[in-house]
Amino acid sequence: MPYRVLIPHHAKKQLRDIPREFASRILDALEGFAQDLDYARWDVRKVRDSPKHQPRYRLRSGDYRVTLLIAHTTLIIEVISVRRRKGNLKY
Repeated sequence: MPYRVLIPHHAKKQLRDIPREFASRILDALEGFAQDLDYARWDVRKVRDSPKHQPRYRLRSGDYRVTLLIAHTTLIIEVISVRRRKGNLKY
């Protein structure tokens, strides 16, 4: 069963601020990940030092990183932030 992707207002604003082709790629990756939840295929990893009771994940799409919360009980993927990668980020 596919997950539902929720994009709050602040994340939508971040998506609007990046070039359209990259935003489109990010949205396609989110929809693809929501359909099959294959972490390796969509390059999704757990963020270091995220709380164990509600871990955060990041999805990589080109130079952009999307921070996610995944609620397996309600089948929802919530986008926390969309940012361009800078320097040596460690996940």
